[in-house]
Amino acid sequence: MDEHYVDREYKNNVFCDLFSEKRNALSLYNALNHTHYENAEELEIVTLSDVIFMQQKNDVSIMFQNILTLWEHQSTLNFNMPLRGLIYFARNIDGILKSRGITLYGKKLVKIPSPDYYVLYNGTETAPDRQDLRLSDSFITPKEGYEWTAHMLNINAGHNLELLDMCPPLKGYALLVQYTRNFQANGIELKEAIGKAINQCIRENHLKSYLLKKKAEVNLMLLTEFNQEAFARAIRNEGIEEGFEKGIEKGIEKGIEKGESRLNQLNFHLISDKRFDDLARATNDRQYQAQLYKEYGL
Repeated sequence: MDEHYVDREYKNNVFCDLFSEKRNALSLYNALNHTHYENAEELEIVTLSDVIFMQQKNDVSIMFQNILTLWEHQSTLNFNMPLRGLIYFARNIDGILKSRGITLYGKKLVKIPSPDYYVLYNGTETAPDRQDLRLSDSFITPKEGYEWTAHMLNINAGHNLELLDMCPPLKGYALLVQYTRNFQANGIELKEAIGKAINQCIRENHLKSYLLKKKAEVNLMLLTEFNQEAFARAIRNEGIEEGFEKGIEKGIEKGIEKGESRLNQLNFHLISDKRFDDLARATNDRQYQAQLYKEYGL
């Protein structure tokens, strides 16, 4: 497959890094599908390149058994995941077809992998073990015959225990995050909390070889992830998200406030899409901010 469309080396957080390894990816695939495949080399990592799609991509994509499976890790609840997943799948398929020189303009039917899409949630808000989010819920006018489903699974402590037991790498990842939050809740600073969580996982033989090999890298990735999560939570706590609709109505009446609500909408789109670098750049670069307004149709 053409590396122009996929990037096996791209990793932006612990989840991506962990499940970009074929052995771990196969373990998660088996746990989700209740299968027992053993040869990880038959599985292909086809995650889109961040260079091309500027973080508007899912975390991990794999090709296995003629199924294109997309996994997305989320620390915040987002009910737009079906639409995002459909876009991710379309971009993945487009890249795969182009890499194989396949076009859609001939008479012959083009065969494509079947889709499967999972959102693995480990945020602090209450969520059920499993929730199937459907694209049709977003339709302004109900329309039968068109559907896309995001299977959202809660991987926090006390949820989906069977799934976690069937996939040790996922269980280890969930515990790593849980232990970090527990240490923070006891008043320990984030950097130290992460270090303690890593050491506890190693002692308990969760992700032991992975953490021993990449301890410094994991420390840095988790530090970045938790800081981003805290930033997004702080924005929500200011009431910006809940005030979108009122802000828009108010902005229509007052031109200056209309501009503010527009900026708030852009900020939340960027946070939702994990485009934190773009968020920081747009704060000081009005031209780039205008480009993002256009991109999101604001």
